[in-house]
Amino acid sequence: MKKLMAIALGASVVLTACGGGPADEKQAFIDATVEATCLIFESDNLFDPALEEDTKEIYASYGFDADNDTAMEEITAKYENDEEVQAAILAAIEECGSDAFGAMEEAFEEIDGMEVDGDAMMEEESAE
Repeated sequence: MKKLMAIALGASVVLTACGGGPADEKQAFIDATVEATCLIFESDNLFDPALEEDTKEIYASYGFDADNDTAMEEITAKYENDEEVQAAILAAIEECGSDAFGAMEEAFEEIDGMEVDGDAMMEEESAE
């Protein structure tokens, strides 16, 4: 029994050590970017200073040094041209962004559906 536990423990150490490399970093970058982007899409105010802090907290929760601008630029540069990363992020953004885009489409459809009397609007503007 002790031998079996020793083998299992040894295997888990080896697998953990082998699995802690770039693939995990890459997936963490994808997950953090998706979560941060969805947060931005769902925000009512893109200029809210808290949004930047929330974004940093997201990246920090995935193990990135979000307060180190140089490190964040390096990690972004590392994956920005990676097709697998781009595809994963775009797929997730389509999902979380579809609600935001759907709401915008509905708003534009409402505006398009309104009958606007251009002459009446011109008269109102010139009366002011």
